Amino acid sequence: MSKEYFQFKQFKVYHDKCAMKVGTDGVLLGTLTETENCKRILDIGTGTGLIALILAQRTNATIDAVEIENEAAAQAHDNFMISPWKSRLQCFHSSVFDFQPENKYDLIVSNPPYFINSLKSEGKKKETARHVDDAFFLNLVIKIGSMMNENGSCWIILPVNEMQHFTNEALKTGFYPYQTIEIHSFDHSGVKRIIRSFSKALKKPELEKFVIYDSPGKHSEQYKAVAQEFLTIF
Repeated sequence: MSKEYFQFKQFKVYHDKCAMKVGTDGVLLGTLTETENCKRILDIGTGTGLIALILAQRTNATIDAVEIENEAAAQAHDNFMISPWKSRLQCFHSSVFDFQPENKYDLIVSNPPYFINSLKSEGKKKETARHVDDAFFLNLVIKIGSMMNENGSCWIILPVNEMQHFTNEALKTGFYPYQTIEIHSFDHSGVKRIIRSFSKALKKPELEKFVIYDSPGKHSEQYKAVAQEFLTIF
């Protein structure tokens, strides 16, 4: 995407200083996450701030965001400040593992790094944004558990194999998956991403199939239903 910003219906996201640009993963996590009764939300690894901004439009919650990369954190802050919800949004330039919030959260969301011990990408910023070591998911689950209310939930988006890894680590710590949304580019294609919610309490598992396109360049009615309030293409 060549433009320095992406225009949504109610807000604008500058992403020219961020390794990871505005993309479908962020739109899906922001729009599909359940937000009922959420008063305090945390977005881990906010990048441009996109997910936090979508959640700000959808809720009346106070939303914190953490971002380890300096330029991305500064850009997320600036994106928050030019939004209609700047009084409810705050970005912290920090590793999530160093972040010490004053209060716990009803909802925690993340589009986390996921290339485990793989060939590192070119460029330090993108490497930080997408590459992690073996212990990262376990440490992340433990940290999320320490920041979340007992009745809260955590929503994560990852590729299939990485989601299985994250889920295995979550189960070790008493964190239980309960809602799974399998993302397909087309109805006949394989699963591209998984959005999964976790809680500290056992709940009945639910599975949903979500298809982005009916055909190349034509978004599905399912995608339009969740994205039309945000994207200017509808």
